[in-house]
Amino acid sequence: MNMRSQLLSTVEGDTRVAERLTQRGIALAKDGFHQEAVSEFDMAIRWRPHHWLTWYHRGEALATLNRYVEALASFEQALELEPDSYQTWTFRAVMLIYLERYEEALESCDRAIGIYPADQEAWIFRGGHCNDWVDSSWRMPVMSMLCHLSGHKSLRT
Repeated sequence: MNMRSQLLSTVEGDTRVAERLTQRGIALAKDGFHQEAVSEFDMAIRWRPHHWLTWYHRGEALATLNRYVEALASFEQALELEPDSYQTWTFRAVMLIYLERYEEALESCDRAIGIYPADQEAWIFRGGHCNDWVDSSWRMPVMSMLCHLSGHKSLRT
């Protein structure tokens, strides 16, 4: 086996190990073992640090543990690797809301909506959780979009 083949074999092996660890982390989180899931994601990241989805799932698990600063860092790492993930932008917004960084949260919601305008969660977080900190002029457009996304013809206030 030549050097290139050995290198490719090693990379493929590392990817398989990282994928198994990520899948175990997802299963642990689904079963409510969030701290254990974080440990699996950490090991997967050591094997494959540039896999955005592992960073995303790590952020979800940390958020469930109320470790918002660490979760935010994971979501930001995921976004560096995959900036078009509207779900990650939305989750980033939620962490920023918990951290009372409202203007940044609004920007994250806008990024998510810019990527996927039908993202109801981004619209909800943009509208529902921002009432106390943003000018009210945006409320009707947000509510109209939510009605449109949910199939309602109009919104009565």
